[in-house]
Amino acid sequence: MAEWVEVARVSDIPPSTAKCVVARGLALALFNLDGEFYALEDTCPRDEGSLSQGDLFGDLVQCPIEACKYELATGHCITFDARVQAFAVKVDGAAVKVKLE
Repeated sequence: MAEWVEVARVSDIPPSTAKCVVARGLALALFNLDGEFYALEDTCPRDEGSLSQGDLFGDLVQCPIEACKYELATGHCITFDARVQAFAVKVDGAAVKVKLE
């Protein structure tokens, strides 16, 4: 059964930044894109780079090791045949919550 899990406070992640958070043993890259929050699996499947350490290019994050660029909303890689899981995110007051199965 899916449930919303608090993973951070809004103030923990300033606009245009990311942070690695762990929820239920899963490392997630949590992004704040001008007040809109996104969550992806943190590990790039091509080279195991941490996406939370990557550079943001609009609504894309680039893996810090390779040039893999992932869509924040879907986890789809636009540069290679790869994908990371994207998670639903909501802000509840000052809490940032991710929907986990």
